Amino acid sequence: MNKLLMASIFSAGVLAIVGVYSWHQHSRRLTWSQVNAIIAGKFPQVPQLSVPALHTWLADSHKVQPLLLDVRAKVEYDVSHLHHARWINTDESVAKAMGGIKRDQPIVVYCSVGYRSSAYCAQLMNDGFTDVHDLKGSIFQWANAGLPVYRDGTIAHHVHPYNRHWGQLLERSLWAFHPPKP
Repeated sequence: MNKLLMASIFSAGVLAIVGVYSWHQHSRRLTWSQVNAIIAGKFPQVPQLSVPALHTWLADSHKVQPLLLDVRAKVEYDVSHLHHARWINTDESVAKAMGGIKRDQPIVVYCSVGYRSSAYCAQLMNDGFTDVHDLKGSIFQWANAGLPVYRDGTIAHHVHPYNRHWGQLLERSLWAFHPPKP
């Protein structure tokens, strides 16, 4: 074969590989509508509270304020969290983690995108808590909306991205670091 034909075949092969890789990467892109549909399908009984609704609730000093529960890993919570949020060790029983909390206390639970928090809401509801909400979009949507997150009582400017896959839903400028590929 002549060199020109070989170069053409090689170039076509490279373009095909690049095209397949680009398609594969694009097909793996997460969207909020996909994530929200998965969560709603898996946890249909869990009430979802939007970020704007929670922001309005927290700003209204005349309303009973919700207990904010962060159910992410401790390392995620330590990077940043919602103001006055309480970290919950989900490895503990609900009874132990929620000891002393009244069953009718308004509770808003969040994680990175809402899956882990919806699962914990379902546990709380099964354990008899009656005013439980998942923060739809969780801390990623909160931070993406430009709302403050905190570390050690002061405003922080970054959020733990969980991993590269789920971190797609968090604005890159908010990533605390760039995690390795899963």
